[in-house]
Parts: sequence; C-alpha cells; structure tokens
Amino acid sequence: MKKVILSIILLAGAMMGFAQEDKVLMTINGEPVMLSEFLYIYEKNNQESSLEKKSMEEYLDLFINFKLKVAEAIAQGVDTTEAFKKELAGYRAQATPKYMQDNEAIDSLVQLSYNRQANVRRAAHIAIQCPANADSATMAAAEAKIQLARERVTTGVEKKVKQGRKWVTVREPEAFADVAREMTDDPAGKENGGELGWIQVFRFVYPFEEAVYNTPVGEVTEVFRSPYGLHIALVEEERAFEEVHAAHIMKMMPRGSEGMAIDAKKHIDSLYQVVLAGADFAEIATAHSDDKGSAVRGGDLGWFGRGMMVQPFENITFDMQPGEMSEPFPTRFGWHFVKLYEKRGIQPLDSMRQQLLNQVKRDVRYQEAEKSFINKTRAEYNLPAEMSNDEVKAYADAHLEEKYADLRNLVREYHDGILLFDVSLREVWDKANKDTEGLATFFKANKKNYTWDAPRYKGYIIYAKDEKVAKAAKQIIKSANADSVMSYINQRVNVDSVQYVRVERGLWTEGKNAAVDKYAFKSKTAEYTPTEEFPHVIPVGKVIKAPEEYTDVRGQVTTDYQDHLEKLWVQTLRDKYPVVVNEEVLKALE
Repeated sequence: MKKVILSIILLAGAMMGFAQEDKVLMTINGEPVMLSEFLYIYEKNNQESSLEKKSMEEYLDLFINFKLKVAEAIAQGVDTTEAFKKELAGYRAQATPKYMQDNEAIDSLVQLSYNRQANVRRAAHIAIQCPANADSATMAAAEAKIQLARERVTTGVEKKVKQGRKWVTVREPEAFADVAREMTDDPAGKENGGELGWIQVFRFVYPFEEAVYNTPVGEVTEVFRSPYGLHIALVEEERAFEEVHAAHIMKMMPRGSEGMAIDAKKHIDSLYQVVLAGADFAEIATAHSDDKGSAVRGGDLGWFGRGMMVQPFENITFDMQPGEMSEPFPTRFGWHFVKLYEKRGIQPLDSMRQQLLNQVKRDVRYQEAEKSFINKTRAEYNLPAEMSNDEVKAYADAHLEEKYADLRNLVREYHDGILLFDVSLREVWDKANKDTEGLATFFKANKKNYTWDAPRYKGYIIYAKDEKVAKAAKQIIKSANADSVMSYINQRVNVDSVQYVRVERGLWTEGKNAAVDKYAFKSKTAEYTPTEEFPHVIPVGKVIKAPEEYTDVRGQVTTDYQDHLEKLWVQTLRDKYPVVVNEEVLKALE
C-alpha cells in the first residue's frame, strides 16, 4: 500500500464527499467502523501545526489499535458503569448548547444590539402603574388612562373653542412634559417632565428599548408594557454613540450645612488652582478626592458613555476635548473638576461580538431566540402542537447526533476516549506500576539500553550531632531494609522528639548536592561546610557508572515496560477480535 499524506485541503474535500454517502471502512469483531469517523480523527491529529504528520498507512494501524482497545473496554462492560455514563453525559452537555439554539436568530439579536448601541436615543416617558396580575377593572382603568395620555400628546383631545360668534371643535397636541407632570405615576417624572436621559442597549428593560428604537425620532411610541406598568415614550433625539475616558477630583457637599458647603467649594477651588499651577492631577486626586473608589486610581473613572453619569457631569465631560480640564462645577454629590483623556466612537462589531453575545444570552431578549429554536424544531420534525416546549427541546437534544456529523464525531470521540483511558489504566499503566517483579525482569533483559552520561552516587548522606550518633546511624543503614531506614533511625537515634541525626537518601550526579560532592565524590572544589547542629557528615553508599537495578532508572523503565505490555496486549486483541479493512474504500483515499 502506498504511503500517502493527505493535505488538509484534499482531506476536507474527501470528507465533504463522504458526508453525503458514508461508507464502512472496516469491521472490528463484526461491528462496522465508518469512514467518516476515521477521517475526523485523522484530520484532528494531523493538522499543519503537528510536529510530525503520519502517513495514511501508519495512522490506519494506530486507529485499528485504538478501536481494538475500545472494543475490549466494551467487552469488559466499562460502558455500562454509572461512572462512565456520568462522565460521558458531562462532556456531551458541554458540547451541545451551541446546537440547541437558533444561531441565526442569536446572530440577528447581536447585530441588532450593536446597531442600537451605535446610535443612542434620548427619551421621556409617561408611566401608569399597573401590575401584570391586576384585575380586569384595574387593567381597563390603566389602559384608558395611558391611552388618554397618548391622545393628549399626539392628536390632542377634542375641545370647543369660540371663534367669533361660533364654537368650533379643535384638537391641539399638548406638550409631553406638561402631560407627564400631570399624569405619570413615576415620581421622578412628575418633577422632570418624564425625562429619562439617554437610552442604551441592555440598560433599560427590553420592552422599553424595543419601543424607543422602533419609533421614529420626534414621535410618540404606541402603548407598551414593562414590569412596572403601562408606558408611552417620546423619542426626543438620536446621537452617534460616543464614550469618554476621564478622571475627576471631588469634594463632597454635605446637605443641611451651608457652612460646610462653602468649605467644599473653597477646597475644590484650591485644589483646582494647585493643578493649574502644575501639580500632578493623579497625585492630587489620590491624596484629596472624596471619591475614594476613583481616588486610588488617580481619579480615573475609566470609559463611560452617555446616560451613565449625572447631569451636569455628563454634559460638561462630553463637551470637552481630550487633554482639557474643566473648571469646578457642582452636582448633587458635591463639587468636581474633570480631566478628559480620550474620546472614541463605537468599536468594530468583531471586537464586541462576544461581549454582546454574552449580554444577549443573559437578557430577556434571548427568549426570542429560544422561541425561534422551538418553532423551527416543531416544523423540522413535524411535532404535534400538544408537545410542551420542554418536550420539544428534549426531542431536539435526543436527535442532535443524527443531525450534526461534527457533534456525532465529537461525542464518539469522548465516548471512545473515556473507554480507552479506563481500559488502558487497568491493562497497562497500573499493571506496570505495580508489577515490581516484572519491572525488575524487564530491566535485566534490557539493561544495555539504560546508560548514564556521568556516574551517580547511590546511597545515603548522614548529618549527625556527634561521631557516635553518626556511627549508630551508619550501622542501622547497613543492617536495615532500605524502606525501613528512616523509621529505625527515628526509633533508635532520634528519641524524645530531639533530632540527633538527619539522613538523605538519593541518587546524585556530581554538582547536585554539595555534601555529596565533598564526602562521596571527594571533590576538592566542593563548597560545603558542616553546620553547628550537624558537624559530622558521613556518606553510606557507592559511586556507580551505570544503573544496577530498575529503581535506579524507575521512570524510564516503567515507561518502556508499559510500552512492552501494550504491544503484547494489542497483539492479544488482534488475535481476539477479527479486523477486516475495506481495501476498496481505503484505496479511494490514495
């Protein structure tokens, strides 16, 4: 068989062709393995960024070994355990959300949100309080009241006026602000004529945003409902989105004390003059601003748009140019002066897409996308009308793998990967780690493969308070089992919670331990001086040029032994489970 390396382009073309009519690439123990699965795994593991691409022949052999192990795991019943089912369900749950939604509808909501954010609108409203669960009489009264308000500010209500000797009926719209002060149930609206300021996406309830943005500038919305009640709104103005990066210094203006208010004004004026004279704005803000949240950042407020600050703070800041500093001015919070750093318009959609997507999914407007998904699912599968929305979603979820090949391949990858890990752990990895006799035998048979580029000191290094203790520890080391040395020393030498000796066990090259260098390797250049606590240092061991036993190179031997066991295991599996490759299908890939 030729060794053919498929390019990503050719492979993608092959996958498109076989997606329409999938074929059986092979059978393992009589069970079919589809070509699409092989191509999916091959492509995923042979990207351009891979360090080493494998030929089709090489990868086919690896793939067969992989599927044989999966077959063995299934034969052992791993796929029937609750642990397996739970883990697979968890992985699938992470992968499916993007398939359980109407992506076109979501993209449309993101685009709409971006378009609205690009042009902020200023509005005023009239609100009539009416809870959603109000009785019919209350609801009717509220509807009549809000309709009257709308009539007064649009067409005007009919009234008779005298023209000469005659009385005639006329309609004349009233000022929105006047009607708002008279009729609204919003306490703030009674004071300011219903003014709301700038309406931005996600900052007002969705019905309010919908009404304002779907109504031309200068006109009044139709009646709409919010959680508060019934509303109409006047769309007063539209501006291109703009945000500023500014900092401020503030002195609070205490209420009810004219003297303290005067002091605040004097203090802000003095700080302003100090900055004008050349003092660092940020340093003065940190030391003197009463806005402690921004003071720690040198007065920096970050980026903000219209509608996020009180008046006149917003007006003054947005009228400034970058680099300018305002004169002191009052708000309801106190006295301020502002320094403007930067201005910018709306950012490109690509840079905001993820942020907007996250906001859409957290917002009530996402219900529109969910409704769209449910409606499309009902139509696609011709589901009966009596099925609940939850039942429709459950039905869609159960058929995702049938509909989406990429999800089907991904879930199968999760499925086989979990099985592979479990059975490999049991048959190879754990077995190799625990089989000390097998490790020792394997090391002896392959000892020539394990060499060092430099000698090692193998043994112990003793640090003792006196020579007698050192000799006692040395005798214990020579007579005790290696695994018992430390406990013996603690029992016989280090008594009454007093440490008379400290022992290190290891395998060291020269240069890794100064004490070992001096006393074991007898290096004349070793820089080691015994401590006052442990002035006596004695090595107990030997310098060896090559590994003597598998524990000297445990990690490498264990890895090699695992490979050895795996090869034996795979051969057993090939003997156990018949593999039949469809050469005709495979040849089509060459």
